[in-house]
Amino acid sequence: MRETVRSRKEDCTGCGACVGTCPKDAITMAPDAEGFCYPSVDQALCISCDLCEKRCPVGKPKPENKPAVFGAMNRDEEIRMESSSGGVFTALAQDVIGRGGVVFGAVFDEALRVEHVGAFDESELAGMRGSKYVQSDCAEAMEHAVSLLERGIPVLFSGTPCQIDGLLTRVKGKSRELLLTVDFVCHGVPSPGVFAAYLRELEQKSGKRVTRYAFRDKRKGWKDFSAVATFEDGTEHVGSQKDEPFLYGFLQNLYLRPSCVNCSGLRGNGHVADLTLSDLWGAQEVCPQRDDDRGLSLVFANTQAGRRALERAAGRLTTFRVETDGLSRFNPSLIAPVQAHPKREAFFRHFAREGFDSQRVMKLLSGPGQFERLAARVAHLPAGAARRLRAMLRR
Repeated sequence: MRETVRSRKEDCTGCGACVGTCPKDAITMAPDAEGFCYPSVDQALCISCDLCEKRCPVGKPKPENKPAVFGAMNRDEEIRMESSSGGVFTALAQDVIGRGGVVFGAVFDEALRVEHVGAFDESELAGMRGSKYVQSDCAEAMEHAVSLLERGIPVLFSGTPCQIDGLLTRVKGKSRELLLTVDFVCHGVPSPGVFAAYLRELEQKSGKRVTRYAFRDKRKGWKDFSAVATFEDGTEHVGSQKDEPFLYGFLQNLYLRPSCVNCSGLRGNGHVADLTLSDLWGAQEVCPQRDDDRGLSLVFANTQAGRRALERAAGRLTTFRVETDGLSRFNPSLIAPVQAHPKREAFFRHFAREGFDSQRVMKLLSGPGQFERLAARVAHLPAGAARRLRAMLRR
């Protein structure tokens, strides 16, 4: 009897595809001590068929795409400003809904947990706009999407590259023709448990409930985006990429999922989604005439289905060709996975005891202070010189 799906925990991306794969409904997703969800197998129900592991997408060969690459932005400026980059997702979603389809994407629920839900009309797309730098729970949404496809209903499913990889293990034949998949260039997914603990800290310090959180607020511009927590009385906590603790820790890879450092197969030309979206970082050099600091998207049309979807959404988008040479200089995640921060283990040891501590996070991420630099130099001195220097410092 198995207890989980992957023998090595760091191989599991948490996509949740195994939940629906199990013929006995023996698998559920449960959080570990770091706050990431992993499959847990009910041994009383498991029949040892091993389908969960056989169909797990991790380690399977990926396609070698030759994508058509575009820059793009939504022609509706309000939608563009509400989006993290250029608002391309909304244009694609509007087309699918207009054809009687359903769109799945990540939203915040009332408790500010990130989950995947389905949108049946355009009014439900607003919550899907904007990046959520937290790993979402999408296992149930996958099952709903598969069910709709089997009934002949078009579906757009957006998610991380590994979530799309997992979904495609469940969709075959004619159902695949009705499915449009959209992923993005992923920096990595932070822990939902860490984000929840950070929100609790904000609420404890303020004495007010956080009712809304935006990771990519553009009030200072697209490039210098802010993170904004809105409290129940309308007041806000606003932080930049360098001083908002959770956002800064995410960008410094302090609490990413362990599997994120091994996902090189789903980067570059290896994306399995029909379309891959990203910020067009480097626009000031690549297409300066388009760069108004309100957001531009970089779009990779990886399949014919992706190209057709862009053509259908053309009336809502302004698109333009871009040269990809050198773009990875502005966004290394285009081609390579991130590396975990060297103080990741130290963070989680403290997190297990104390929860999220903003001051400690900022201290962990700051460079060594004057005393630490001096201590490091002393440690490398010859023994006699080190003793004399220590004696001088004690005077």
